[in-house]
Amino acid sequence: MHTKTNKTTATAAFSYEDNGIGQTLREQLEASAAHIFDLGRRTTEQTFELGDHLAQAADLLADGRFDKWVKTRCGLSARSARNNMAVFRNLGQFRDELVDLSVGATVLFHLSSATEDQVKAAIAFAEDNGRLQVADVKAILAGGVEGGDKPETGDQFRVGGVAGLKALIAIKIRDGLKAFITHIVAICQAIEAALAKSRVIKEALAKDIQDIARVARQELESLALFIEPDLDWGRNTKPTKFPKKTGWAEVNDTLYTLGGVDAWPKSKEMRDWLALHVLPVLGWAVSKERAPEWPLAAPGAPASKPMVLEEADSDGDRQDAEPAMPDEVSKDAEVSDEAIGRLGAALEEATGGLMTVSREAPRSRKQFAKVPPLADDAVVEVEAAPALVR
Repeated sequence: MHTKTNKTTATAAFSYEDNGIGQTLREQLEASAAHIFDLGRRTTEQTFELGDHLAQAADLLADGRFDKWVKTRCGLSARSARNNMAVFRNLGQFRDELVDLSVGATVLFHLSSATEDQVKAAIAFAEDNGRLQVADVKAILAGGVEGGDKPETGDQFRVGGVAGLKALIAIKIRDGLKAFITHIVAICQAIEAALAKSRVIKEALAKDIQDIARVARQELESLALFIEPDLDWGRNTKPTKFPKKTGWAEVNDTLYTLGGVDAWPKSKEMRDWLALHVLPVLGWAVSKERAPEWPLAAPGAPASKPMVLEEADSDGDRQDAEPAMPDEVSKDAEVSDEAIGRLGAALEEATGGLMTVSREAPRSRKQFAKVPPLADDAVVEVEAAPALVR
């Protein structure tokens, strides 16, 4: 990786004035040089970026001064610079596929001289075998790995070891991803056709997309999630889950909903749900953009629902219910200190210590223990219990 010292030394070594380069052109070249230094170690994506910046500089110094500038200012040989530019210029249309496959820079240099069909053959080879090496590219360029020379998919299942497993995984990802995208596109097309009509018929749309949505959801989970034991059912297993409130969790939930017509919104809400939620979410899932923006306000944000208070129906719920006074502390009754003590202990236990009964009262009045209600809901009786020993 280049350091600040390298930058300073290189700048001093290359004289823009001696080479007749004005201030405006110098600033443009320095911007390219800064980008080249900042790239550091070369990933597949950075190899394309490096070629882009070098190509821009080469266009500015088209009269033969580029070789001297790139060697003196950037510390790159002219040959290395041209290799990177060839990758950017000749393989640009395959950039996404090559980045996804993490093809190394040296392999890209050899592949940059290939024809379009040869590049496609190299990508297919990498997908089938899980890797692409210089020897593989040379074989493809020599015509050794094309068309009928490609190994049959069935043969891959006879290859053992980590290499054989990687090849099977590559096939799964390649073919599984294509199938998932095909199913999502089919769902979107059916929805768009339904929205084009004056009225969306739920039953008709369900026949078109319900089963496909179920398959697509399982394909997504198979491609992207791991398997874990289902502790609730002992020996069963289940896929892990996408993190909550993420885009892929919303995609998975949307496909789950589409897979069961009973969970769809009411007919009058169908059009908005399909147009404003389903289509944007599924479109995001199969977008060709590098980092598509999430189409909704907040992925996976749950709709707010009013809280419904229910009567306590278990021992665990009783502590949240409104305690009632025992009969011995009913209205207008005289209460002994012993009864007040029992009531106080029971009330404190029932409310988790939030409420107690005071033993003090004005002298001119009889001593009563009155418990203010916690809510307007139905009252659940709490039996008196002996005081806790603390």
